[in-house]
Amino acid sequence: MKTEYVNRNPASTMIKIIFFAALLILLPLPLILFAALCNRTEMRSRSTGQMTKDIARSTLSAGISLIIAICTRPFTFLCNLPLIKKNGDNTPILMTHGLYHNKAAWLVMRYRLNLAGFTNLNTWQYNSFTTSYPELVLELRDIISKLHLESGKKVILTGHSLGGLLSCGAAQDPEIEKMCAGIITLGTPYRGSILANIAIGRLGRSLHPQSSLFKGKSIIGYPRNISKTAIISPTDEMVLPWSNLEPTSEEWAIKRTHAMGHVAMLYSRQVGNTVVEAIRKIQNP
Repeated sequence: MKTEYVNRNPASTMIKIIFFAALLILLPLPLILFAALCNRTEMRSRSTGQMTKDIARSTLSAGISLIIAICTRPFTFLCNLPLIKKNGDNTPILMTHGLYHNKAAWLVMRYRLNLAGFTNLNTWQYNSFTTSYPELVLELRDIISKLHLESGKKVILTGHSLGGLLSCGAAQDPEIEKMCAGIITLGTPYRGSILANIAIGRLGRSLHPQSSLFKGKSIIGYPRNISKTAIISPTDEMVLPWSNLEPTSEEWAIKRTHAMGHVAMLYSRQVGNTVVEAIRKIQNP
């Protein structure tokens, strides 16, 4: 005899769903409060109202983006689906994700860029646990060379977090730089982050401010002769202190967003519009 189980209390189920959703949204709050503590001098320069608003907005955006990132992570194949607009601007754009993410990170940004008329959108994926920064830079250089050869055009590099550092490292080579039109980064730790102390894997730990990537002879450099734009959130909870979000070179254009979480930059309409503007500025300096 078949037994059917019926949920006789749908209200209780809804309450549980709301509770767990709220829990995920509030999960980044301790980290954001720690980020504010690490940058207390800068936070004191803001009014109490502005400080409260920034923390609330950052917490909400970080929590929602965490849910989006978890839900979309398995769907990397969506990055290979045909674009909506197929006959637009064919400038090759190469998007590189950050630590512990995958190319699904770019699903929303890819859609926004396509709506803006860009049709040669490419994503590159790497494993955050089994490789090192130098190995990834060499691999990225091969990808850039291939895109440049296939399109006959210079490539625009776009990187989130560690993806920005990888883009800089790849284009640091003079021959690769000649194949690139510009670099746009989102929330990139140009001088590392103290949170690398608790990172899993050698790639994550290499992002500490005292590592060889930021100190000594092997320091990450920047390409010299192409456009460079760094997009920064004033409440980034992953790159600490916040001063480490700023490139050490004065050749960069720095664009500051309103308060939002580190991963939230990938899904923000404001950031998407800023990326589009930066691309068009690269094309028409």
